[in-house]
Amino acid sequence: MNRRSMLALSTTALLCLGAFSNAQADETLKFRAIMHATSVQSQDIGDVDGHTAGVARFSGLASFPDGTVGTSYFVAATDGGAGNGGFTLY
Repeated sequence: MNRRSMLALSTTALLCLGAFSNAQADETLKFRAIMHATSVQSQDIGDVDGHTAGVARFSGLASFPDGTVGTSYFVAATDGGAGNGGFTLY
């Protein structure tokens, strides 16, 4: 995966990090996550130009308003190319 694709994947993953949660409507968890990619792999699919699938793992720290700090990580799966396709974050 080239540097531009990795940056796009990292940026998208960080933006999506807060979008998926099991919090109820009356619950809000505020934190700041500082993450880095520990593993990024991609494969050209070959059916159309630019179509790739990939997986990535990110790890880092989460800091909370009360001053506590904890570790955080997530994995992501992508399928697409040229700004199109799916993105799943776990």
